[in-house]
Amino acid sequence: MILRVPETEVNGRLERLSDLLSPIVVKEVRQMVRGREFNYSFSLSIIAGLIVAFVASTYATTGAGESGARIFASLMACLSLVGLVVAPLGAFNALRNERMERTLDLVTVTTLSPRRIVIGKLMAQAVKLATLFAALAPFVAMSFLLGGIGFPTILFSLAALFLWSLWACAAALFLSCLSKSRAISALILGAMIILLLFLFAASGMAAFVARSVFIGPRGGIGPGYPSPFMSGSGDLWWSFVAMAVICVVTMINLILLAENRLLLPTEDRSTSLRIGFFVQFLLILAAAIYPTLKNPSYPIFAFADSLGVLGGLHLATVALFSVTEELELSRRILQQNRSATGWRRYLGIFRPGGAWGAVYVLVQMAMFLAVGAHFLNSSSNEFSWLVAICAYICLFTGLPTWVGRMMVKRHFKPFQLRAGILLLIPVATLLPDFLMYLFTGDFGGIYSGRHVLDPFRTLSGWRYATTAPWHFLSIGLGVIGVVSYLMLIRMGQRALMPQKLTNDSTH
Repeated sequence: MILRVPETEVNGRLERLSDLLSPIVVKEVRQMVRGREFNYSFSLSIIAGLIVAFVASTYATTGAGESGARIFASLMACLSLVGLVVAPLGAFNALRNERMERTLDLVTVTTLSPRRIVIGKLMAQAVKLATLFAALAPFVAMSFLLGGIGFPTILFSLAALFLWSLWACAAALFLSCLSKSRAISALILGAMIILLLFLFAASGMAAFVARSVFIGPRGGIGPGYPSPFMSGSGDLWWSFVAMAVICVVTMINLILLAENRLLLPTEDRSTSLRIGFFVQFLLILAAAIYPTLKNPSYPIFAFADSLGVLGGLHLATVALFSVTEELELSRRILQQNRSATGWRRYLGIFRPGGAWGAVYVLVQMAMFLAVGAHFLNSSSNEFSWLVAICAYICLFTGLPTWVGRMMVKRHFKPFQLRAGILLLIPVATLLPDFLMYLFTGDFGGIYSGRHVLDPFRTLSGWRYATTAPWHFLSIGLGVIGVVSYLMLIRMGQRALMPQKLTNDSTH
């Protein structure tokens, strides 16, 4: 006996399952399949695949052994255009249109959190990318059948392109959350279009990149390398895993940045973001350490350069946004910190506020210097260069913020402090030479004491003898920056004491 389930019950179960997945994904996919953008993209992908199939048949008649590699390069060019240009623009407009039409406010008043909204938008783009990739799957299979390329190479290339396409969509979602103004949002959209087209054109019209990067001789990965799935290519397989980890971690941070822009100022907007960027910092340390552990003869200066450049850029960016946060916290955040249980009680340095932000940055700097001291001689020029990087970061982020917080009559907002720091750096770089030119007519010249305030010139020439006599001034400026960090921590403690007393009295 066959039991028949009513069609309405089946539809109801499927609808409940889709709601459990994400209502935003269902909503976006329904709008996507009805929109012109997806239909145009899908149609153009099919047309491109048919053109490639026609060209493939021509190559097949000539008996060329590498015709499959050429066809796959053309298909990768089409998919790169869709994944790295079309899909990010669609992701940007998906959130931008809702903010412009004020329909996003209706979504945020529901039980859906901003994080689920952003992830839902991103997963809808993942469905779109998967559909477009699937549309070209038969033509990709044709390139494999024609020869000249291995099946593992195809899987590797498609997986890498899909991941970076999702990363580009996450970056577009973050950019769409930067401003609520129509004019600024339009400027961001225009700049994004120009940047994407420039990157796509600068890559050698994508076909060359698909040929030289994704496909090597005889179907390998990259120029002259075998597939990582083949025997004896474990290093390339781990390189792919490392690439995927970097892509996923940075993509998660982009999602958290977009969530940060959608949250209310009274909510905790920093804890999850600081945890994500701390994981990214650990990833940077691991990337710098790995070549040294694998190859004992790895050059010391190469280790110092990778650690200093990547770690320095990370610390500078994190310090700019963490130290300049408000010192006073909302009652809601204070209540959440007091009622934290389990492992959340040990997230002290990741809590919001400028004071905890200063501690957060100093802890990462201590780890940064500890790794440098372990692999470098503490008296070497390379290690002192790492110390100088931390010194300038502390000076240019801590001192202006502390001066701004000390001004009683004027309360500077975080974005004003950040703008002031970004303006202070070019002033400190150009002002000494400008004053020297104004009074003596000499501009630039040999490095001297007046150039110590220029972090770029000092750090880039740290290993040269011309900057060595002035290194003690750079370290002295760093001491001033660390002291300003400690003063900010103290100011944050004083700012939170009245709030805690007020909240305790209300209870």
